[in-house]
Amino acid sequence: MKPNIMFVDNSTSVLESLQWIFKNEPYYLFAFNKQSDALSLIKTLDWAGVVADRYMMEMDGLEFLKRVREYSPPTMGIIMNGYNEFTEVLDTLYLGCVYRFVKKPLDNIEIKQAVKTAIAQYEMNSGNKRKAVF
Repeated sequence: MKPNIMFVDNSTSVLESLQWIFKNEPYYLFAFNKQSDALSLIKTLDWAGVVADRYMMEMDGLEFLKRVREYSPPTMGIIMNGYNEFTEVLDTLYLGCVYRFVKKPLDNIEIKQAVKTAIAQYEMNSGNKRKAVF
């Protein structure tokens, strides 16, 4: 069964790039430019991973992943960050809402590996039980 992956970013071009990067991967892909829309869907399916931008309009990406974690504890969160905030981002790893961070501009290999590793961790944590799209 294919895992569900969610991308959340204010930039439509970033979302389109992510969908292109992952077009041949065995995942169900969902892209949102509004965190409120993404959160409303979090409760309906099981999510192996959520990839979110660090700085977004409605709420900060870290706050968004904290909310995702409340609804879906096994979901693995990945933060995309275009700024050099290593100390702050690394500190958030201890909060349990961020599994990994990747730098923007995105490196195709790095983001694909981050998602692949997050899915493996999710499957290990959840016992591979999830609701698929179909």
